[in-house]
This record gives sequence, C-alpha cells and structure tokens, in this order.
Amino acid sequence: MKINFKKILVRKLITVLSLFFLTFVISFGQFKRQREYSGFFDTYYYRGPITFTLGAGMTNYRGDLTKGLGLNGLSYGLSAGANYKIWPHIVLGAEFSYLNLQSTDYNKSRNGSFNATAMELQVYGRLYIIDEIIRVAPDRRKESHYTFCKPYLQAGLGGMLFTSTYKYNSGKEYTVETEFAPILPVGFGLQFTITQRSSLCAEYIYRFTLTDLIDYTTYNGSGNDGYGFMQLKFQYAPTAPKRKKKMSLPPPTQYDGPKGTETWKTKKQEEQKNRPAPQEYEIPENNTDEETVPEDEVIEEVAPEEETPAE
Repeated sequence: MKINFKKILVRKLITVLSLFFLTFVISFGQFKRQREYSGFFDTYYYRGPITFTLGAGMTNYRGDLTKGLGLNGLSYGLSAGANYKIWPHIVLGAEFSYLNLQSTDYNKSRNGSFNATAMELQVYGRLYIIDEIIRVAPDRRKESHYTFCKPYLQAGLGGMLFTSTYKYNSGKEYTVETEFAPILPVGFGLQFTITQRSSLCAEYIYRFTLTDLIDYTTYNGSGNDGYGFMQLKFQYAPTAPKRKKKMSLPPPTQYDGPKGTETWKTKKQEEQKNRPAPQEYEIPENNTDEETVPEDEVIEEVAPEEETPAE
C-alpha cells in the first residue's frame, strides 16, 4: 500500500494550527477587561472581548477557464472563526472555511468544466477605518459615540487543501489528489452593530494563491489561480457587557492607568510631569564689585607730621 506522506503532513499541520488557535481563544477569553489609554489613537479602549463568527456566502473562481469577472465561476462557501480586539481600530483573528469552486470553460471548443472542494485556514488582521471611541482628548471630541457602521480593511496569511476534478462533456474526467497551497487573503467589509454583543459583517475577501492546479488546467504563460469569497458573517461576543455603561473618565492628560500605546505626545507629557521644579535664585538689588565697609569699622587716616630741620 502506498503511503501519502504529504497528506499526513498536511493533516498534522492543520491539527497543530487548530490546537494553537483553540489555546489562543481560551487564553484571551480568561482575561479580565481593563480600561487602557492609547496615545497613538488618542482614545480610551478595552482589549477584547473574544468574538466568534459564523458566515455563509458565494465564491468566485478566477483562473484559466474564466474571463473578466469570472461570472461563470460562482459557487458557495461556509466559514467559522474568532477574533480579538488588541488596540483601537485593530483586530486579530483566525478563520476556517469550507469552499466549493467550479466553472465551465469560457472557450466552448474545449468543452470542459471543473469542480473543486477546498478547506482553508487563515489568520488575519483587520483595520477599522471608523471605530467606536470611548473618549478622546477634549480638543477633538467631547464625549464617546456609538458607531453603527464600521468599514474595515483585512489582510492575512493561510493555507488551503483542495481536490479538483476536470470533466469533458464527453464524460472523461481527470482528478487532482489532495494538494496544499499557500494563500494570501486581502479584502474589505462593513460591520453593522446589532447589540453590544452581536454584529453583522458583509465582506469580500479575495485569495491570491501560489498554485495553478485548482482548475486542473495550465497553459504556457498562465498565472496562478485565485478565488474570492463574498459572505455575510454573524459575530457574537458572549463576554461583552449587555449594556453600555456610563463612565466618568478623566482627560487623557490626567490619566495614570495602564497605557496600551504611547506616542511622542504622551512621553513628552510624562517627562514634563517627572521633571524637577527649577530652584529660584534671588538677585541682590545692589550688586557691585566694591566692598562696603561698615561705618563703625572705618579707620581714619592721620597725616604724618612735618619734620622741622635742625638749626
């Protein structure tokens, strides 16, 4: 019996990554929320909470069998994951997706089509262009605001396992056994707040891959295959507070608690605060070089007596 060492190695890699992700989620979930101040973003914020995601949507394959937008390569996909807010505007997360990729050949003379199933695991970073602000400096905005719609950009790194079958209209088939390929997911989305614990995301993430075998078709000069995933994703944070609490926060210049990020402004304020006060020196009113002698110590000079010559 022939042993497929590549398949065993990939399965072990997925198992290790899954265990690492689970440990990551549990460890962050145990942390108690603590208010911090970010000098870079000039706002108070809370780290976390851990947020779980579940999504479904439409895949869009682009490769050797499609042209333009690849509308003949539409199919479906599912996803599940989690993310964690580490700083204002910045979220780190991981996601597992099950995807179906398919397309009919735009070149009718080839009379072919392909169908592939893929499982992918990715870690990503998300940058919110607009985010909820607890409170900023008084010279910017006075109080916090609750953001309903938050646009964001997302980029990550991951890998995919896929099995592909190319089929001619005559019924002849060619199958690619399970292969592994690195992926670079990049995209954008909108997050809509429902409650303090739940939100809804609409996003499109395109995967740049390092393989040309997804469609089992390759030609001289053809580039690597790629695919996008447009999905509607539900997010839920079970440990988040149910209601927004009113807080009486000091101005950032008077804040002496934990600081997540610092800038030259906060460092300068800290240096000025710790700098010792200068000592005052009193300048005398009459500052002359001549020494003054008290009146009672003045010595009168006596003129010498003139000597008379002897006769």
